[in-house]
Amino acid sequence: MPLPGLPNLIDQDLFQSVNAVLPVWILLAVAPRWRVTHHVVTFAAGFYSLLYTLLLINAIQTTDAPDALEVMGSWEGVAKLLRTEVIVLPAWVHYIAFDLWTGRWIALDSSSRGVPQLLLIPILFATLMAGPVGLLAYLLLRGFWTEKKVKAE
Repeated sequence: MPLPGLPNLIDQDLFQSVNAVLPVWILLAVAPRWRVTHHVVTFAAGFYSLLYTLLLINAIQTTDAPDALEVMGSWEGVAKLLRTEVIVLPAWVHYIAFDLWTGRWIALDSSSRGVPQLLLIPILFATLMAGPVGLLAYLLLRGFWTEKKVKAE
């Protein structure tokens, strides 16, 4: 379903561009402490959050989308909602945006704690592929490092 103002882009086209997030994840994994990384990741996560918002508004305004409040209370309803074509892309962008924000937080927090970068790489990969798994792995790992104290000048 095309977005208002972008009539030539359909969901399949947008889906391909959404997967352009992979270089951002690579940057986060190989240079998590580089200042530019945080600007790039914040911009990308903000962009995907905005895209999600627009897609969600568009989906709500279409007649193809079932009433989410009616269907969210049961497994069958959620399954029906996720099978609705107009919901597939917003759902995917939701994963992309939320996992990227989570990866950004992990990178920032690990930097403040001095977590070795080699340990961060598989955790960020797990966050990219299965968000909560990576977050849980990091939360279990981070307890071994205390936050560095910054001296006041």
